[in-house]
Amino acid sequence: MDFLKKIHIQSEDGTPDECQLTIRLLEMLRKTKYELVQENGQRRLTAPEIVRGEKQRVKGAEIFLGRLPRDCYEDELMPLLEGVGRLMELRLMLDFSGSTRGYAFALFEDSKTARNACAKLDCYEIRPGHRIGVVKSVDNCRLFFGGVPKNKCKEEFLEELNKLLEGIIDIYLYPNAQDKTQNRGFIFVEFRDHRAAAMARRKLIPGKVMLWNHEIAVDWADPEPGDPIDEEIMETVTALFVRNLSLDIPQQKIREIFQKTTKIPVLKLKKINHFAFIHYENRRAAQTVMNIMTRPNGVAQVEGWEITWAKPIGASKILERQRCINEAVANSNVKNPDQNRGKHTSTKKHNHKPSHNHKPTVDLNGNEVTDESSVHMTAVQNFVKETFSASCVFTCMRVTGSSNFMCKIDIFKDSLLLFEYPGQPMPTEQTAIIDACTKMYHFVTNTFRNCVIQDNEQYRTKQKLGMNPVVGSPVYCNNWINYT
Repeated sequence: MDFLKKIHIQSEDGTPDECQLTIRLLEMLRKTKYELVQENGQRRLTAPEIVRGEKQRVKGAEIFLGRLPRDCYEDELMPLLEGVGRLMELRLMLDFSGSTRGYAFALFEDSKTARNACAKLDCYEIRPGHRIGVVKSVDNCRLFFGGVPKNKCKEEFLEELNKLLEGIIDIYLYPNAQDKTQNRGFIFVEFRDHRAAAMARRKLIPGKVMLWNHEIAVDWADPEPGDPIDEEIMETVTALFVRNLSLDIPQQKIREIFQKTTKIPVLKLKKINHFAFIHYENRRAAQTVMNIMTRPNGVAQVEGWEITWAKPIGASKILERQRCINEAVANSNVKNPDQNRGKHTSTKKHNHKPSHNHKPTVDLNGNEVTDESSVHMTAVQNFVKETFSASCVFTCMRVTGSSNFMCKIDIFKDSLLLFEYPGQPMPTEQTAIIDACTKMYHFVTNTFRNCVIQDNEQYRTKQKLGMNPVVGSPVYCNNWINYT
């Protein structure tokens, strides 16, 4: 094994501590029959059943372990993790010198064991006075390809990308709203697991990626913000999410297609732009519909629809989903730019009264609402509170010498100003609030990504903040965050 050769060479001239580590790791491998391989900035300890191909890595069964002591290695972590359930794989992140980076990823047999590990090990005192943070890992298996030729179809992308990459299981392509023969200039490529996606990204990122003489931008597809949804909660969902619908297909037509194909009545259906939420009476009915609609050569495949389970919405997810909703109703929100002038908005007391001339939009459950700006302010307020234990102050005012409005957002924690977003001039008070909330939210989540658990590559040193991904990252202890 290459790793064993390497540590034997290192131990010949190594310190006593290094020699002791080598001995401990060799003894652990002898007893457990696990395989230990070092590659791509990590050391991977893999169970024999995975190595032999008898079992596959399960999506959603991986956890993240942060704030580990820098001298904490596999021989100390493995017994701790095995106390929860069968450990399938442990990935310990290393720096260029070969020492640990203070965090690791552990894969279990199933997602239930992973959830139990989070509950038992989060804030666990691994050594006197040293507690670790443990949360579910975001198991991202999808890459975003931007700038692709718009005249290519799914089959052509599959054929071309399979020449370059391994592990592709599907490609999601969305047609242009005006011309269905054209795609929208981007695709999402799904891989069999996170490792296959990471290897593909690593292969493509260093230089220019060319497809049919087009330079392509490649990166991780953004997972939905917020904590991963518990699998037990997802198993109770009775609604389907349908994506890639034609803009001109009416809501009633979708209902007819689903009911005619499955013979199961639709309880409630709401179409918004290119997607729809379809509700059923119970989980069994929804599962039957899912199976029928997504079978090979079924309606979903023929129509090019993507059908998945609808996800319950948390506070930190509201803005992302609301952004999609806004695309469908954007033109209806700026009909009377003069009606809201002369008002001053504050975060504590917002009593926006709906105008009779204002066309209602819809909320995340498909119900009509008229105060869309309050939805955004509430979402931002909840997101900031949950993520930073801080609060927001919104100030919306008329721009001097102009008919436009501007919304300023300040984030305070313990009376200290953490962040200020000035906002951009907009034609109405409501659009100024919505624009400021949306842009501020995306700026904060993109700049401070280590406040939410992402894949391992996002735990590297943050150049903008000069922050060590372990020492400067938040400790997760029973849903509260303590910055050290």
